[in-house]
Amino acid sequence: MNFMSIKDASKKRPTIRDVAKVADVSVATVSRFLNGKTQKMSDQTAERIRVAIKKMNYVPNSAAREMARNSSRIIAVLAANIADYFSVEIYRGISSRVEEAGYISVLLNSGSSLTHERQLLHSINQHGFDGLVFQPLTSDTEQVAGELTRDFPVVVVDRDLPRSTWPKVVTDNYEAARSTTEYFADQGFQRVVVLTSTIELASTRIQRFQGISQAASTIETIEIDENNFQPDAVYGALKKALSRPGKCLLFALKERWLLEFLPRLMKEHVIDEARTAVTGFADTALIGSICPYAKVVSQNPFLMGQRAGEILLQMLKGKKNIPEESVIKAQFKH
Repeated sequence: MNFMSIKDASKKRPTIRDVAKVADVSVATVSRFLNGKTQKMSDQTAERIRVAIKKMNYVPNSAAREMARNSSRIIAVLAANIADYFSVEIYRGISSRVEEAGYISVLLNSGSSLTHERQLLHSINQHGFDGLVFQPLTSDTEQVAGELTRDFPVVVVDRDLPRSTWPKVVTDNYEAARSTTEYFADQGFQRVVVLTSTIELASTRIQRFQGISQAASTIETIEIDENNFQPDAVYGALKKALSRPGKCLLFALKERWLLEFLPRLMKEHVIDEARTAVTGFADTALIGSICPYAKVVSQNPFLMGQRAGEILLQMLKGKKNIPEESVIKAQFKH
């Protein structure tokens, strides 16, 4: 049995010229059809081209089409850390919107590393993405703008970049944290143990901490360096803080840390419902399964992603007067 080589097979692949010949039209007419420019084309001509394409199993050269219309139809989504359910849900929301409009979304992961984020931004500058939805690790606008030098549509999600010209989709972090802390303070949980990644690196954490500070009498903060995470050391500090006399509220600024430490705290009876209230920003049902009396703040990251995708599509269409900020309100489930 003789098999065609890859080289031979490529010679047999139909071209746009072959389609034009079978449909009895010009190559330019087939090109217009492939790019959706059929307004001035008769129904009979369009049908002949459609039949020829189907008959010959013709697959358009996507790279050539991208060059012709100066568009890749690919959207980059740069997430802070896909180890967090929140970031993954944002991506799902974005994809649900842009794919409806014929775009493909590509997920890139900074992995909580500023160095890796800079590398990815450099790569985005060099490649032909049509737009970017960005969940930055830092709130330093000048630093981000210095790295992202390409002039194309950008939407920032889950971060506040002061003086940035890019539209943003955020949660009402300050108010959600303040009102939640106040709810527990009214029940006698005046002392708060805040469990968080490094606060100063992200606007979301800064705003949440400010909200807690506004309503709490006493705050003890346990900050985690995600690039040098030492679980036993963090657990030791957390256990010590939660074991002090009197009622206290454990407030995690990220769901990941509740998932990391709650099971062990429950197992070793470090916390109980009478002495310790548990809350945090969380968007899955897992926290309630681990700690039935926990009451969490849900941000709806899928909806945030959808909104970011919608704004990016509007920008790609050239729409003006895009809102500078879109706020998706968090919900305290109590």
